[in-house]
Amino acid sequence: MTIDRESPIPVYYQIERDLLGRINRGEWPVESLMPSETKLLEDYEVSRVTLRQALAELEKDGIIKRYRGKGAYIMGTTPKPYVHDLNYRLVSGEWNEESERYMTADILMLKLIDNPYPEVTASLRLGKSAKAIYLKRLFKLNKKPIAIGRSWLSAEMFPLFIERGMINASLSQTLRINYEIEAVRVDDCIEVMRSTPGEALILNSTADAPLLVVKGVSYSEDDTPIEYSQTSWRGDSVRFNISMDLTKQN
Repeated sequence: MTIDRESPIPVYYQIERDLLGRINRGEWPVESLMPSETKLLEDYEVSRVTLRQALAELEKDGIIKRYRGKGAYIMGTTPKPYVHDLNYRLVSGEWNEESERYMTADILMLKLIDNPYPEVTASLRLGKSAKAIYLKRLFKLNKKPIAIGRSWLSAEMFPLFIERGMINASLSQTLRINYEIEAVRVDDCIEVMRSTPGEALILNSTADAPLLVVKGVSYSEDDTPIEYSQTSWRGDSVRFNISMDLTKQN
């Protein structure tokens, strides 16, 4: 393979795509050992750092498995991203038996803010001097970072939220148990964005890795806004399931 160093496509990604193609063409069968890093460096004529970045992408997708001192073994030919039902449900400590994956969440920040962003104020229908609760969480899949979640809530609607703390780092559980409030409707939008250096560091991804950003507002039964949220998912590790029941459309 000839690397196109003038291409806007990162070199490591070109290598990763080429390696995946070689695997799919049967050059290295499943359960076999890949060539050594030394051999691959000769093939692609890149730095060891760049090659290892390409191999890391294949490993994240479940295509290969690397073992210290042994090399990399072929595990499959099809990427296996995390599939999430876009249903506003992210529960820390959730085990999915079908995919054998375990979701957890770490609270990175929980504080009261005086001047929320205009978008937050408008979405939550807050007054001029109203305060908001800001929550930032890191979601992990099998202990590996997969998404950064940011949530804003009305401080007036949820008094003593910070003092009472959260249940299992789950916002839905906390609101249901502590305040007897549940979301019955959600308005979401999805957009693709580049990660910031800070996000890339937290998510342990490359600076040019795409993010799938889900922005949304959840509402209670009486149509009161409950939460405004922005969840930034690693675009190379997740895809969404979205279903529509056309029989319920007007």
